[in-house]
Order: sequence, then C-alpha cells, then structure tokens
Amino acid sequence: MEVMGDEAVSTWRKILGPTDSGLARKDAAQSLQAQFGTDGTKNAAHGSDSLASAARELEFFFPSTTGHGPSNTATYTDCTCCIIKPHAISEGLTGGILASITEAGFEISALQMFSMDRANAEEFFEVYKGVVDEYSSMVSELCSGPCMALEIRGTEAPRTFREYCGPADPEIARHLRPSTLRAQFGKNKVQNAVHCTDLPEDGILEVQYFFKILDG
Repeated sequence: MEVMGDEAVSTWRKILGPTDSGLARKDAAQSLQAQFGTDGTKNAAHGSDSLASAARELEFFFPSTTGHGPSNTATYTDCTCCIIKPHAISEGLTGGILASITEAGFEISALQMFSMDRANAEEFFEVYKGVVDEYSSMVSELCSGPCMALEIRGTEAPRTFREYCGPADPEIARHLRPSTLRAQFGKNKVQNAVHCTDLPEDGILEVQYFFKILDG
C-alpha cells in the first residue's frame, strides 16, 4: 500500500510499533506488530524508515514506468468478479469485507486497486443501462474514488459468491439474509459495499475487464 498523510513515514511507523513483536507487546500494545506479529521477522507489516526508503520501495511496487511491476495473479478460470466499492474503501470497511470473504471459504486469487473514470464505469455497467433505475448512480459511485477489484474462486463461484453477497438492497438483505456481505456492510442499493457478477457466464469476462483490459 501507498499510505499518504502528514508526516506519513513517522506516523505509519508509530502505528506499526517496534519491529520486534515481543517488545511491541510490552511498549505499544495497540500497535499492529504487537497485535498481529509473532517475532522480529514475522512481525505482520513493514514500513519505510525514511523518505528515501519510501521513494525506493514505492518505485519497486508501483513503478513510474510501466511493465516493471509485479504481475497480477488472476487465473481467469473457475472465477467470478467482486468489486469493493469506493464508499466502502473510504469508510474503512475493506479489511472486514476481505476477512468475511475468506472466512466464508472463498479464495481471493487476485486483488488490485483501481481508479475508474466515468467512461470505464459506464462500459463496465453497460448491461444494467435501461434495466435498473440506479444505473447512473451506480456509475457515479464506481468512479467516485478508488475501488478494489477481486478475482474470487470457489465451487461454482459465480453462483455461490453472488448468494453470499446477498440482495442488492442492504435493508432487504438485513431482514432476509443478515449474514451476507451487503447486509453486514451495505448502506443502500447503490452504496451496497460490493458489486458481484450477476450472470455466471460473465464471471471471467468481468475479471478480464479489470485484470487484462484496465491493467494492461
């Protein structure tokens, strides 16, 4: 992740805590390395120790010239697409959604952040144009900030993951299927936390749209 903010390097290091998780549990019990690390090596997370290191490390993962970064891990087989919507990203729900997906037995085989422009959002949601009243609002939401695209794999992934996402309206989901993703994390029919592929035959196509077309 690229983390931005005032005094980002020192602030993030403070959130991480001491490098040795044992020391972190003594001196900074609420830090990430205290909560999730086990020792000085398996200490959960890394943070750049200087502005120079931050610049070098960001260039490694997010190179300014294309073609040199790590390749995505999408398989395009036995899969379906999930998008964590911008409102959920901005509300800090990403971790909870990802944890819920894996705890439900699904494999997240690829994951990447995208910033959609309106043309891309309209193209991606074109199948809903003239079909659902919320089409324009869905497009606006998808290009309102960063979103996260996932390739989801599992047994009959398009059908089973769609069932796990629940009804499009979170209020209905909370009444009928309270354990679904939209029941847990959604606000309304547009800001309903996640998009999932509706038609089984579109699962691979939607994954390819993000991980081959947009990432290409």
